[in-house]
Amino acid sequence: MYLVTSEQMRCFDHDTIETLKVPGIVLMDHAGKAVAEAVQRRRAKTVLIVCGKGNNGGDGWLAARWLRHYGGDVRVVSAVDPVLTLQGDAKLAFDMAQAAGVLWTVYEPGSLRDARCDLIVDALLGTGTTRPLTGAYRDMVDEMNEAKAPILSVDIPTGVNASTGEVYGACVKASETIAMAYEKLGTAVTPGAIYAGTVHVADIGIKAPLPEEGLASYVHPAQLRCKWGSREALSHKGSYGRCGIYVGEMQGAAMLAAAGAARAGAGLVILATGAPLAHAPRPDYVVRMVSDQASALHDCTAIVYGPGLGAASSQHLHGLVEIIQQAQKPVRCVIDADGLTGLRQANGLWRVGPQFVLTPHPKECAQLLGWTTADVQAHRLAAASELARATGAVVLLKGYRTIIAAPDGAVRINPTGDASLAVGGSGDVLAGIIGGLLAQGLDSFDAASLGAWLHGCAGELAGAALTPISTTASDVIDYISRAILTFFDRVEAESDLEV
Repeated sequence: MYLVTSEQMRCFDHDTIETLKVPGIVLMDHAGKAVAEAVQRRRAKTVLIVCGKGNNGGDGWLAARWLRHYGGDVRVVSAVDPVLTLQGDAKLAFDMAQAAGVLWTVYEPGSLRDARCDLIVDALLGTGTTRPLTGAYRDMVDEMNEAKAPILSVDIPTGVNASTGEVYGACVKASETIAMAYEKLGTAVTPGAIYAGTVHVADIGIKAPLPEEGLASYVHPAQLRCKWGSREALSHKGSYGRCGIYVGEMQGAAMLAAAGAARAGAGLVILATGAPLAHAPRPDYVVRMVSDQASALHDCTAIVYGPGLGAASSQHLHGLVEIIQQAQKPVRCVIDADGLTGLRQANGLWRVGPQFVLTPHPKECAQLLGWTTADVQAHRLAAASELARATGAVVLLKGYRTIIAAPDGAVRINPTGDASLAVGGSGDVLAGIIGGLLAQGLDSFDAASLGAWLHGCAGELAGAALTPISTTASDVIDYISRAILTFFDRVEAESDLEV
């Protein structure tokens, strides 16, 4: 569940070696054995392992030793002459592999492109990549990608920044990654996640971190179960909050948001509109047609502002924020879509505070930060974190592997969701789900996290039943209840495993 940066991993590795007195070569041998076992699971008959000069290469040498021990057909191509270049544990790993009879050669241009094997193991570079690959390393990566064999990366694909997921140019395109001890944050977020393929975590004996160490994590049902979902027999609609929805120019968007809030469990959904509704809403909702929409939601515990709003002014948003900040009881708010434009000020972004959840897609995030959309997509983690810092709000940056960033630096990555959600109105449903969870009393970070998980799971379920091609935003709404059942099923399954 934890996701670690390269610096955090170095600290855990150091603590294990220095505090628990576990030699580094022992950890390296555990890593090599984990890679060898992953290779065996794939039933690869002939294996080529590409090793660099550091500890990642050492893992590769010991993987070759274990495969040789198991009777596998394995050979190593080294980026450098291991006899003359390797040092420390990596040199000891090479010596162990050579003593076991592992065959090896030093890389020559073109030798990887024509490699004849069932599987390539990428042990070229580990978690220290922070700049573009050059020279032989770049050529080796290009040749591995051009080879016909699938690639299994050790710890992280060569070329991915382990802390940020950034890719600077040439990068190994793996079908599988074996992460040592903990998955690296860089393979959980895009673009790194696209290059990592399926990630499996191997326990190699690294000292476990403490929860208070502030690590990033995936959104996980067990993490949120104790904060949501209990319903008492003597409860009533007021027990589960009132979610107010602004109705703007595109009224359908507000209706989708309202449905999302209701399905997520809000006790009452209130539509505040300044004009007659074009279509009769569901009878489940309360409709208030008033000239001052902000004041119409004075009794709400959560507000969704932005879906279908149309032209929005900073003054309009200011009025809403003042009502929320001056309310006698806690009120939280989702700002989405057109509502986000009101955050731009002449001297920067408006700092609204932690009771707000911002839900931009990459283009909206870019407009707020003054970046390009391409920059946001290339540096998603940095973009979400910077927007959270600048506004003081929780930021949910939409897209594959949605990022939820809190202003205090906490980060969660949502693992659910697929192409079924790539449809108009999907974001309105998400805003409504988060609003419904806020109305029930979840804090901004937890509501955004759980909302993203439920929304993504509902999209997956709808797509599986209807195909991603045919799924609509309304279909996603219909599957929110099944996503909630899935949420509880996973919590229950994990509880059974713990017993």
